[in-house]
Amino acid sequence: MTKLSHRQILIAAAVTLSVIAVMVFAVVFQFRDQLPSPEESRKIVLSFLGSIPPVVYFLAFVILPALGMPLSLFYLTAIPVLGTTHTAIGVLLAWTAVALNMSLANILARSLLHPAIEWVIKHRNLSIPKIKPENEWKIVLTTRLSPIPFFLQNYLLALGHARWRTYLGISMIIQASLGLAVMLVGESILSGGLGYVLLALFIFLLLHLLLDNLRKRLKSEQPESK
Repeated sequence: MTKLSHRQILIAAAVTLSVIAVMVFAVVFQFRDQLPSPEESRKIVLSFLGSIPPVVYFLAFVILPALGMPLSLFYLTAIPVLGTTHTAIGVLLAWTAVALNMSLANILARSLLHPAIEWVIKHRNLSIPKIKPENEWKIVLTTRLSPIPFFLQNYLLALGHARWRTYLGISMIIQASLGLAVMLVGESILSGGLGYVLLALFIFLLLHLLLDNLRKRLKSEQPESK
């Protein structure tokens, strides 16, 4: 069996996603007259979110991303559920949930899930080297900026024995910034206005410039570390 190259995998993934997108568009177009309007859809979503107790939502925010549920789903809906009294409270509670989620994933990777993860790594002939203190912040930053799913990032950094202060510190700086932008977009979409969209776009642009500069600096330092 021939091993697929990285490029072939990307092409296959792009083709698969394109086919799925075309199929979804065809279904939506076919049944467009039976679908609710954007305003009705927004009200349905808000009604559903309003029926979720904030405590249950918060616990789900803490636990489910550690099991693979996309973090963006919680970011997009955090303010309508957790910020009913004030937007800032919703943002702070969401940041707290993310910090607790990263802590939970780290603990699970080092304890309960450790044997299972070790078995998978061994049977796939993989290895995760221990992170050296002098390169720790670079590895954590690079991992957080990678396209690897969030829950896998947590497990990889935990298995690499990243220290808590670096693991949580750098991770929270990135997640707090990205999370804030996504939360503002979600709030604007669900509220039916564009109040926070420009602010969210500004945050995205600022993050892009900062992270792009960091990537260039890290890349330029690589030859020196050899």
